[in-house]
Amino acid sequence: MLSFGLVLGVACVSPSVRQEKARAFETGLLGPIEDGRTTRQEVLLRLGSPSSAFEGGRILTYDFVVDLDGEWRRAGSGRASDWAYPHPRTASLVLVFGPDDRLVRHSLVKDLRQPDPPIQEAAAPPPS
Repeated sequence: MLSFGLVLGVACVSPSVRQEKARAFETGLLGPIEDGRTTRQEVLLRLGSPSSAFEGGRILTYDFVVDLDGEWRRAGSGRASDWAYPHPRTASLVLVFGPDDRLVRHSLVKDLRQPDPPIQEAAAPPPS
């Protein structure tokens, strides 16, 4: 029972910690991105392959999720637990490039609904 409580305690992150992690995520992600200055190549080198590309690559999107620890990371990063529960807290970075491959505008679109707790499997009763 104690280990079950510890697991739940680790998975619960206070709202203030979550907000601080979200601010750090945004600062780290958006800090080096400047409209009119950043190139497509710089974005690809920094963020890797986009989650989606539209209009022949003129528009790139990068999808992110927040895990139970409040850490933001790229969606589909290969963790087995990625799809063990839905990720209601997400963000997409949308980047629009001009004909010269320079960034025209960008936006971080967030869906920050409060996450549902993960579904816990029922534990077998202890042997008598």
